[in-house]
Amino acid sequence: MLTRKTDPEKAWYPAAIHQYEALLGKVISRGRGYTHVYALRKNIAYNLQYLEFLYRSLEDLKISAVIEKQIWKNFIVTGCGVIESLLHFLLIAKKQHKTTEWELTFIAPGQPKKIDEKVVRIDSHVFRKLSSPRNKPMTFDSMIKSAEKKNALGANHSVYARLNNLRRLRNRIHLQEIGNSLDTDWNAIDRSDFITMTSVLKTVLTGTIFQPSQEQRAFFSYLPEN
Repeated sequence: MLTRKTDPEKAWYPAAIHQYEALLGKVISRGRGYTHVYALRKNIAYNLQYLEFLYRSLEDLKISAVIEKQIWKNFIVTGCGVIESLLHFLLIAKKQHKTTEWELTFIAPGQPKKIDEKVVRIDSHVFRKLSSPRNKPMTFDSMIKSAEKKNALGANHSVYARLNNLRRLRNRIHLQEIGNSLDTDWNAIDRSDFITMTSVLKTVLTGTIFQPSQEQRAFFSYLPEN
């Protein structure tokens, strides 16, 4: 139960950071090709605490419908961030992340010219070959597709389909990207999207990837059953 600073009751606490780290450390560990393992575990743990706070806020607070939708949105944005960071690690650890042998060094702008009555410009991109392959930036979309091909999040393919639907909502963090006059958070997000995010998180965090103990499964008991 959330309490105000002026209330005599003790403060509300979610699962502790070190408890989340112990669970995450079953998979996110050194020696698997990922450079900053410690920071990744910490960041995911911080955001798992925040997810529980957001859920608790919905349960305990009397809020307007607009604020409720904004909490759903923040839950989806944060939840997708957790899944995306986990995918990033898993794809690298399993050597399934896209790599490149080339690095862009500079772009030589071309001269404007007319093609089919339109003014165009053709730039020259100059690359140098790397001494060894390097991980190539991947979008959340490409990560989901790659993960599904390799069952990186398990063999339950409904998870990947649900993630793909949530991905477009995660991008609503860019408030200025508006498709039409009705493209608002109010119209774009509803409770079913929020429930989908809770379901994906519970499936991934309590499933075969981390194989949590009963005590660790309890960290996510606040999430509805799938």
